[in-house]
Amino acid sequence: MFLAEGISSTAGDEIMPDATTDATPKNPLMTTADRERWDARYTGRSATVESEPPEWLVRHTTELPPGRALDLACGLGTTAIWLAERGWQVTAVDISPIGLETARTAADRRGVSVEWIAADLDDWAPALAAFDLVTVFRFLDRGTLPERIAATLRPGGRVLYETFLAPESDEWISHVRNPAFVLQPGELPRLFSGLRILDYDEAAVNGERMARLLAVKM
Repeated sequence: MFLAEGISSTAGDEIMPDATTDATPKNPLMTTADRERWDARYTGRSATVESEPPEWLVRHTTELPPGRALDLACGLGTTAIWLAERGWQVTAVDISPIGLETARTAADRRGVSVEWIAADLDDWAPALAAFDLVTVFRFLDRGTLPERIAATLRPGGRVLYETFLAPESDEWISHVRNPAFVLQPGELPRLFSGLRILDYDEAAVNGERMARLLAVKM
């Protein structure tokens, strides 16, 4: 059984309260397979491979006052570290302990503190009304994630979401082949219909078609 695991980013740093409410996986076999696949992908990689923060993140957070942020499917920690360097108190969640260890090393090197949590987002749920900002980049879970994001935002809190959009023609080549992991045009705002949409577009980002959303909880 794979349970959530909190990892402090810097030895001796104060660790924020664990936001985990229930990390017991519904399907431990699938969780293990997913974890092993992502661990293999991240083995031997440096966080500098993904050192540039997403443009959508920079555009919509530069003027925001720092608060408490949650970065979901954080990978090698680019978004989490960028936010922490700008004064945000960050919790970052990913299924891969190896990816998180790489991220932790990068955060230590840059002198910032992040709470890293190893968990499967199919089953992990954050605390209610706990965050001022939730970020998700290049990850899609239509089933429960939009509802959980809305629930964990404080009033006035924002979600930044960017992930893959289905190719509009054969001229577009995407490395994501499974339709379960790509959005259809106009789908992302519908997934967050309970929030107020502040900005949305569908654009080419580094050669991939992406849907990008900024929404606020009223």
